[in-house]
Amino acid sequence: MLPYIYRELVMKRKWFNNDEIVDIFTVSQSIPGAIAVNAAFNTGFRKAGLPGGFMAVAGVVIPAFLAIVLILIFFLNIRESIWVQKFLAGILTASAALILMTAIDLAKTVYKKEAIVRIIISLLVFIGIGVFGINAMWMILGGVLWGLANYLYQILGLKKGENDED
Repeated sequence: MLPYIYRELVMKRKWFNNDEIVDIFTVSQSIPGAIAVNAAFNTGFRKAGLPGGFMAVAGVVIPAFLAIVLILIFFLNIRESIWVQKFLAGILTASAALILMTAIDLAKTVYKKEAIVRIIISLLVFIGIGVFGINAMWMILGGVLWGLANYLYQILGLKKGENDED
């Protein structure tokens, strides 16, 4: 869903720029629930308030629910077919490629400013979760604390710099 959301909202409709869609994806992934539903609510809310958020969620959930019901009814009869299995393997590969392409496009935006710090943080999170098995919630909490500390440092640094000039 992320590549589709990115293509539709940033490239086609131009409702958001890369920075804004990264924020939407980050918030959507950080809160419980499916990222597509969370991103739909966030997008709808930004465009049309609470009613827009709920309508966007309905627009994502209802078609997906109906499609899954139809696929299950149909799939139960053909699930052993070699053609179906190869088709599903192709969809999995294509999905991985789309996600990778979207990640590369978004990384160009995210890493253009203060690139070295962001790359180091990304690597530390990857190593912490992937190698050492640290719970992602601790990494999120660490990110919140890092962001808060960085914000306070910038604010205090600006105030100190303003006082020095006076």
